[in-house]
Amino acid sequence: MSEQNGIKYLTPPRPVSDIQREARRNTSAQEVAALMFVKMAQEEQFDETTISEHPDLFVQWDEMWRGKKGDIVQDEGKLYRSIHDVTDAGQNRKPSETPSMWTPIGNPLEEFPEWVQPIGAHDAYSKGAKTSHGGKKWVSEVDGNTWEPGVYGWAEYSEPEPQEAPQEPQEGALEEPGE
Repeated sequence: MSEQNGIKYLTPPRPVSDIQREARRNTSAQEVAALMFVKMAQEEQFDETTISEHPDLFVQWDEMWRGKKGDIVQDEGKLYRSIHDVTDAGQNRKPSETPSMWTPIGNPLEEFPEWVQPIGAHDAYSKGAKTSHGGKKWVSEVDGNTWEPGVYGWAEYSEPEPQEAPQEPQEGALEEPGE
């Protein structure tokens, strides 16, 4: 404990300039961390679950957006990865309306996201991938699956039956003869 001008401090007094400098350094560190996260996400160094946990770090798509293949944007509350370079307005199309130009990044909280028609190897469904389509849930049975669920390569998912616990005989219950 220190004392200054009759005031007792639990910690030594610090100049405001030191506190402000520390706050600026912390803010800068957070900004650099956010930039590094975005860059690593765009280079596919993180899985979709990790990327989806931080959607606010990615820019909001608009008509003026320009970027490179792999860049990630937000559109209508979802994240999308560009599958080509966008250098002018003629190439820039709204992600939620042009699946041929963008790959959606999945929501980790959604076990069976709505099926989207793949257009190539970059967005084909892998074996075991889950989706919903036509009011049903589906699981891909093949890698590189570009077929519509119900046509080929998908098995309809059904919820597992709940298992009942074996019944224990109650104390004092009479057993039937022969048991």
